[in-house]
Amino acid sequence: MGTQKFSFKRLIIALNNLIEKGIYKPEDIVMQSTIYDIKPRFTHVGLIPVNEFNQYIQEAELVITHAGVNSIISCMQREKALLIVPRLYKYKEHIDNHQVEIAQLMEKKYNILVLYDTSHLEEMIQKAKLHKYKKWESHKASLIEAIRKEII
Repeated sequence: MGTQKFSFKRLIIALNNLIEKGIYKPEDIVMQSTIYDIKPRFTHVGLIPVNEFNQYIQEAELVITHAGVNSIISCMQREKALLIVPRLYKYKEHIDNHQVEIAQLMEKKYNILVLYDTSHLEEMIQKAKLHKYKKWESHKASLIEAIRKEII
């Protein structure tokens, strides 16, 4: 969920509902976040070191992430099952809707599943576990080469 200064209450409520229904056990879900308006009924951690964060991703069956570019790319590089839930301005989850723009781009370019309405979380989790998105392609080398040509 990130370490934003904004709560992600609607996603925590949706995940808590899955625990209450008995679909998942509290230890089945691990969330990294630092701000809570509502207490998660599942495992939650604050800011953790990168290697520990990457270990959680590696071990996960599915990663549900906000539309943070680093989180998305970290999952894609490991080809992890992935579901993006962008933070929405209308719920005061962020300062604007840039996460919606990022999510739409990833959905269009890489065919990643995006969830806007958390009332559909349960079915989207099942879909995301089987869904195949386009493989991540880094453009870092071509960007460096373009910069090198400009400088030299």
